[in-house]
Amino acid sequence: MGYQFKQQESLASGVRRIAGEQLSQAIRELKNAEQNPHQTIHEVRKHFKKLRGLIRLVRYGLGNDYARLNVWFRDAGRRLSRVRDAESMLESLQKLKDRFSDPEYGTLFSEFENRFLARKQKLVEEWIDLDSELQTLLLQLETEREAVQGWKINGKAAKIIRDGLQQTYQRGSEALAILHQSPNDELFHECRKRSKYHLYHMRLINAAWQPILTARISELDLLNDYLGDDHDLTVMTQLITSEADSFGSSANVEQLLSLIGQQRHALQASAFQMADRIFTEKPRAFARRMQGYWNLWRDQGGGSSGASDSE
Repeated sequence: MGYQFKQQESLASGVRRIAGEQLSQAIRELKNAEQNPHQTIHEVRKHFKKLRGLIRLVRYGLGNDYARLNVWFRDAGRRLSRVRDAESMLESLQKLKDRFSDPEYGTLFSEFENRFLARKQKLVEEWIDLDSELQTLLLQLETEREAVQGWKINGKAAKIIRDGLQQTYQRGSEALAILHQSPNDELFHECRKRSKYHLYHMRLINAAWQPILTARISELDLLNDYLGDDHDLTVMTQLITSEADSFGSSANVEQLLSLIGQQRHALQASAFQMADRIFTEKPRAFARRMQGYWNLWRDQGGGSSGASDSE
């Protein structure tokens, strides 16, 4: 079943199961980190984001435990961001290369690829305690996995789900409205974060009405691709402009920045168009509609959608 709730399990059981699965997968990645540390870090950070999406959905059932868990997984992910950010620059450059495939840009892209590769390798070499840090994280995650079995979800499942959905959706809607008024890099990043959590929430309740929610998930995936690619290009721009001496001639830097600007314009236009549709509904109405799907699905499975799921 993976990253979604099952029809006949209690909400508390589902939360513990999903959290345990995400931690187990992260632990397996860390145990094989020597094979490809870059890929390991990427995958582990994805599991942390999914865990944060899960606890945000049920935050009102977790009570005081929510803040601690959210901060722990956030900070654990940030500890690994240096290597991942360096890798994402290479991925972004490849997407630019695919977008601007004219042979005249071949030399330009090759030069920057070599510079980004050298930068990534330098970061890894300077991070002399990387292996030790990954091992420490592995031990911490094993402890967290054991603690998952003690997580308590207090309250009625349908209300917890509704309130969690509404808060995340509302924050996404508000971020989009502000972004329309004053577009800037920080607000695009904020919209990206909110839409990502909304995506995780739709995945978690996908089984409640799979044909409808799967379609929404597909659109959210695309929106997050647009916003994620735009954010990576923002980081690339900041890196190039702040370390201009490390990236070759000013003419080449200007040419790459011009291509980045063109690509960002297209990405942002597509993101606005899709986000406006995704967040067109009022937050309260959206959350109540999702609660209705949840209640029908749970009732049809023989469970009690409104009863307390605390254990």
